[in-house]
Amino acid sequence: MQRYLETQDYRIKMLENELALMKTKLAELQNKPAVNVEKIEYKFDQLKVETLEGTLNIGLNPSDLSNIEELAINSANPPLQPYVFPNRQQFVEDVSASIAAEMDELIQDTAEQQRENLDPSFHQLIKSDIEKQLSQRVSLYLDQTSQTERSPHLLEQVKEKISERIKSDITQSIRNFIQSSSNTTGGNS
Repeated sequence: MQRYLETQDYRIKMLENELALMKTKLAELQNKPAVNVEKIEYKFDQLKVETLEGTLNIGLNPSDLSNIEELAINSANPPLQPYVFPNRQQFVEDVSASIAAEMDELIQDTAEQQRENLDPSFHQLIKSDIEKQLSQRVSLYLDQTSQTERSPHLLEQVKEKISERIKSDITQSIRNFIQSSSNTTGGNS
């Protein structure tokens, strides 16, 4: 019972922190002036792309949705229960840092496999975009850990499994980015 209460107390504190963060962000957004964009006309024959900016999505992205025939929630499966343990935040930070340390190599290896020579600005764009998403992705995969793996003596195995899954996601995302940027620029990197 004591452990259950500690777990619930921990979850409440995490939710309170998230709520405070959201309130702060909401206040910031409300204080920003509204942006009004009038009619924009483009003359595509005069359009020149100097920089390519955007978001590199790890995992499922909107363009993948056209390939999915049906996305259904199985009501027989209970919703995900957060995997809460005493050093969870440190665990998430450790896994994120471990993957971030390998990021340059992952990007370079994937580019070489795709036979592309990435511009340093693209390399940095990919790296910073993925690093922003790492902690959230580690937490998501941690919460998806099966009940049978949720044991203190299995944490190292869970860490390896999550790391490999994220590295696989990153590699696939980089491939997609390189392919889309190659298609956009006509195959020139």
